[in-house]
Amino acid sequence: MDEQTAVALLTEKVREYAQGRQQDVARGAERPRLAALLVQKYGLGIVDTVALLFDSPRAADPISKVVDEETAIIDPDWQENDRQRWAARPADLAL
Repeated sequence: MDEQTAVALLTEKVREYAQGRQQDVARGAERPRLAALLVQKYGLGIVDTVALLFDSPRAADPISKVVDEETAIIDPDWQENDRQRWAARPADLAL
């Protein structure tokens, strides 16, 4: 599989995963900050894999962009929530 096809398919997988998290937030099963964190972690795994497979960290840039976009849809305050999580000792979800 070529790089462009792989990136396109994996970008769609990230969107599908994020939609599932959005549905869980909408039905009250998850809070937005948790769902956003899950999308970030899922996306990071895909980004790291693409970078490794194609021997280029830039190969996954389109996927990283989609991960951030989808995360912002779920939790518009995700960047601040992420900072709070890492500022906690030990790092934790800020409640």
